[in-house]
Amino acid sequence: MNNINYNKENCDKIYWNNFYNNNNITKLNKASDFCIFVINYFEKINIKTIIDCGCGTGRDSYEFNKIYKVDGIDNNGFKPKNDNSCNFYNEDFVNYNKENYDLIYSRFTFHSITNEEHLTFLNSIKVNSYIAIETRSDKNKDEYKFHGNEHYRNYTNIDYLKNLLGNKFDILYIDEKKDFAIFENENPICIRVIAIKKLN
Repeated sequence: MNNINYNKENCDKIYWNNFYNNNNITKLNKASDFCIFVINYFEKINIKTIIDCGCGTGRDSYEFNKIYKVDGIDNNGFKPKNDNSCNFYNEDFVNYNKENYDLIYSRFTFHSITNEEHLTFLNSIKVNSYIAIETRSDKNKDEYKFHGNEHYRNYTNIDYLKNLLGNKFDILYIDEKKDFAIFENENPICIRVIAIKKLN
């Protein structure tokens, strides 16, 4: 895991606020491959509400909103435009109340928080809610990164993730490989997992 000796919260807010406000993000407006994967996975499962944790530009929120009631949440200081029933909030997704959501969606945000925050995040999910995570694997930590190394990454070990979820979640799907999140000339090893919170 990464151990970075700076104020992660403040540095990352500045980094992402500058990134979304000062860069051409048109390439980031199309829904991610993980979003499409999740939509297909839940096609025959009855869910109605989704919270997009660390929604960024809102691109996946907007796509989900074609089918579900969606709230996007991110504390980076950049707020996408609300779109019909799709609302966005500048909040901390780790501690945010998730009682009203059937699916908690986390793409490339699980590796943006600490191990302690992982526990807080997972504990905030209600019983019988689903979680869908796509995160960078620790097998990828030394490879090329299109967006550089200027922000915090807590690369995820798959066995750590299985153990973390295993006590309180039933893992329905998990895989680790390349080709999940290709962007420009970067093809990182990522982990995808879908799980459901079970009774303690």
